[in-house]
Amino acid sequence: MNFVPRQPIPQATPEIARVPEVPFTGLETLWMQVGGTLCNLSCNHCFISCHPENHNIPMMTLGKVRTHLTAAKVHGVKEIYITGGEVFLNPEIMEILSAILEYGPCHALTNGTTLNKKRVEQLRDIQSRSIHPLHFRVSLDSLDEKENDSVRGENSFRQATEGIRNLARAGFPTHLTLVRSWDEAEDPVMEKRVLQFLSDLGAPGGQAKFLPGFLMGELEKTAREYHANERVTEACFENWPITNLQCSSSRMATEDGVFVCPILVEEPSARMGATLDDTLKPYPLSHAACYTCRISGMSCKS
Repeated sequence: MNFVPRQPIPQATPEIARVPEVPFTGLETLWMQVGGTLCNLSCNHCFISCHPENHNIPMMTLGKVRTHLTAAKVHGVKEIYITGGEVFLNPEIMEILSAILEYGPCHALTNGTTLNKKRVEQLRDIQSRSIHPLHFRVSLDSLDEKENDSVRGENSFRQATEGIRNLARAGFPTHLTLVRSWDEAEDPVMEKRVLQFLSDLGAPGGQAKFLPGFLMGELEKTAREYHANERVTEACFENWPITNLQCSSSRMATEDGVFVCPILVEEPSARMGATLDDTLKPYPLSHAACYTCRISGMSCKS
């Protein structure tokens, strides 16, 4: 599969180019990298190079999750997203989900391959004991089995679609996420295809989420690296509010500290501190990934 790069936006000339800072407008969303960088798949476009042997970022413990939830309550966080790696590899995942649902709504990002009937029954039990909703975002790389498995590995499509079926049988609406490998103008057509795909799996009422390709991790190796001029400057925000960027109102907590966003957890400069309180400040948009967020206008949230 070929992941389509976005066309560049106007840049300031090198003589006057400055690195803009995104202001902090208040903590609305907390991300937690519950799965660390460990994953049961080795996708050849993964932005963070998660795979079965990647222990660079440890899984989050239940204790650390509770610590961040306590801070989130103080700051009025409205919703929690958990990601990885693969969150369902964490041996404390059920306890973690229960703790989050005591606090508020939870969105779990997963590749879906481990969501067998027994596990989904456990999830349904957890949901039945909470007034807050548990949402799932399952990722694929194609609606075609052969094409998907060429990126994600043999049988990953079959296992993920069975996971979606199990979630649907348990009453969980499921969103499907794909990294865009088509021109953005085709999004409306792709959205219809995704919704029909979900309906055919017995999961009506789902949503489609399309992400741009970040030229980092494995995708940097299989596609290309960012060009030197692919950086945001002040000129990028002359007619586009900088606070549209997710990083103005969210942070990413990991077992090893708090980062500005979910994409940059392996970038030392993106670590803003050890606690949420350390990170409630502006952040310079100096990484090339910030350019992708700007030109795509994308948010990792639903």
